[in-house]
Amino acid sequence: MQSEDARYLKRKIRSRSIDVHPTEKALVVNYELEALILGDLGDPLLGDRKDCQKIIRLKSLNEDTNCAALAKEVVGKCSLIHPSKVEEVQQLIYYLQNRKDATSGSSVPAMEQSDSSRPSSSCSGTDSPSSSTVAAEKANINNIEGYVELLYENIPEKVAGSALILQLARNPDNLEELGSNDAVLSALSRVLREDWKKSIELSTNIVYIFFCFSTYSQFHHVILQYKVGSLCMEVIDYELRRYDQWKDDLEIRRRKCESGNVPSQAQTQVHGPMSADLRRRVSDGLNSHSTEISSELRRTVSHIPIASGDNRRRTVDGVHSAGENWESRRRQLEGISNPPTNPVTAVVDPKEELKRLKEDFEKMKRKFQNFIKKQDQLLRVSFYLLLNIAEDTRVEDKMRKKNITGMLTKTLDRDNADLLILVVTFLKKLSLFKENVDDMSDLNVVEKLPRILMMNNSDLIHMTLKLLLNLSFTLLLRERMVRIGFLPKLVSLLNEQRHESVVLKILYHLSMDDRCKSMFTYTDCVPMAMKMLLEGPEDDVNLELVALCINLAINKRNAQIMVEDNRLGCLMARAFRNQDSLIMKMIRNIAMHEGTKQNFVEFVGDIAKAVVDCPNEEFVVECVGVLGNMTLPDLDFCQLMQRFNLILWVQNILIPGKYEDDLVLEVVVLLGTAAADEGCAMLLCKADILLSLIELLKAKQEDDEMVLQIIYVFYMISRTTTTRDYLIKETEAPAYLIDLMHDKNTQIRRICNHCLDIIAVSLYKDS
Repeated sequence: MQSEDARYLKRKIRSRSIDVHPTEKALVVNYELEALILGDLGDPLLGDRKDCQKIIRLKSLNEDTNCAALAKEVVGKCSLIHPSKVEEVQQLIYYLQNRKDATSGSSVPAMEQSDSSRPSSSCSGTDSPSSSTVAAEKANINNIEGYVELLYENIPEKVAGSALILQLARNPDNLEELGSNDAVLSALSRVLREDWKKSIELSTNIVYIFFCFSTYSQFHHVILQYKVGSLCMEVIDYELRRYDQWKDDLEIRRRKCESGNVPSQAQTQVHGPMSADLRRRVSDGLNSHSTEISSELRRTVSHIPIASGDNRRRTVDGVHSAGENWESRRRQLEGISNPPTNPVTAVVDPKEELKRLKEDFEKMKRKFQNFIKKQDQLLRVSFYLLLNIAEDTRVEDKMRKKNITGMLTKTLDRDNADLLILVVTFLKKLSLFKENVDDMSDLNVVEKLPRILMMNNSDLIHMTLKLLLNLSFTLLLRERMVRIGFLPKLVSLLNEQRHESVVLKILYHLSMDDRCKSMFTYTDCVPMAMKMLLEGPEDDVNLELVALCINLAINKRNAQIMVEDNRLGCLMARAFRNQDSLIMKMIRNIAMHEGTKQNFVEFVGDIAKAVVDCPNEEFVVECVGVLGNMTLPDLDFCQLMQRFNLILWVQNILIPGKYEDDLVLEVVVLLGTAAADEGCAMLLCKADILLSLIELLKAKQEDDEMVLQIIYVFYMISRTTTTRDYLIKETEAPAYLIDLMHDKNTQIRRICNHCLDIIAVSLYKDS
């Protein structure tokens, strides 16, 4: 080609798949770059294509990141990603957010790493659940018809065919084509409906295929159309019941072995001349049952990744077949089969019989463990599918009516951490609705959670704490949490930064109940909370932490712990520095108790000065509240009022409608406390504060709390002779007290009675 023939260079970029980086918190955008050299007429003279990748590192990604907002930002800044893929990017970011660090050494694929992850688009991350021959075969979308034909053959072929289709489904680029292929979906749903009891590998493969569709909302109609969700719930219910049956059978075996209750001359009845070897094979019924399954199937492995602690994949011979064969084998093992028509009696040595029982028990135990591993994989992918489609609340409600909460609760007894993370995540989602919380209460979900919190799995513990937080909004469940001993465990988790925020919220909810406040004194919660509060940043106060301390300070013993080691001085200094109304509210609650009031004497002057000078009204309200709690006989309120010119400030506050009712009410409470000092009571009378109170009483006569506190001031004024005379002769207070004698509020009537009794006695003596 001559150089003058080439006039233009044209570049085309075709976006391909988007995936996550295997080790970093980054997205990998795959795209194809095509370069064309065009001639004068625009015809291509030369071209080349190249597959490229762009890595988008998400340095700011952490557990508090808003995935939706970050996804929009990534799509907006990266021209290689079409705006229609925002949701896919959000799901990938959410996976990265919850993925364990690569440095943890775990090689478990994406679906095993996190409760919110999705399967990788690559097929290499997980072994195929079919035979090793099929596993080596790479599925091709062009051969889909051949894979569907396998679904019409015997079980081994169905397993192989479903495994190949699963390879295709795990690549998101194939989902659009598979989702529009009715032949594939109909065949898969039919096989699942008809044959799910015959092979656990087959069930797992097909459910996993539909799970791949459930990962994306636009394919949820596929699952709903073929009623896969209902089938999954049937599978889960059956598997849970079969698990219970296995446990019961195993327990019967264990008891027989432990009791050693074998007759001295044990007799065994068999049909005809049965050899000892044949008797042993009959007693090993589950092993003989495996001959009913082809050798091809026995070599299969599950497609769902197993837990990271065991990368071996073994077949559970004969454990999945349901029906007469399995049940008859079980009856043979337990010796409950029908008696033979022509029995031959053989004498067996009791020691040999006991030894045989123990061997049988160990074999059955090993089979049970292998069975659990495979069943956990099936349960996990089934629950995961249901969780994904439950984003539609109507679908979730249908699940609730079919007892999804009961199934999840039953699964909490399992030991597989990855399965438990998913189950707890599902329960957390369900706990947003009262009906589901009521179901969880009836099923004793809270009682099952302490065992999970004891597991050494940070992800599982964190998700369990989030579930507890949702449940802690219900009073009955909060009481249960305290009763079964959650409090010490929750307090111990305060030391872990990851759990700190959610634990504080749970503790705050627990601290709302008066009966629970005293329980905190038996833990290290109060010292830990005070340490966190005083050492935390002053410009960004943890609201949950302060709220917890405010509630705890209402309890006398907790308040005493709070002021130990000069912590009150530190609290005061911090509150005044930042004019922090929340910390001052906590200080006010501490000042409520007889055992702590004396500690405030040295701070009274500072508080009074802040009341007059501080422009922050919320802070002033709490400061006035602290002074109102200072019912100390040796505190000279008269001097305090005069020194800081509080009388003028009080007169200004009591003008009706000028200030917020909260501040006015606290000032009236302060006047009731100060009036206990005779000198201060006289000062209030001379300043005509009582006249201001009567005007306020007229304006707020519908506010019971305000009326109660005003007449309490009248009561305190009436206790001394000089001020009582002023109250009777210079004010209209007695007339209002008489009117309030008929008030519907019991406390108001009681104080009016006391006050009028004092006035009546005084008038009688004067007469």
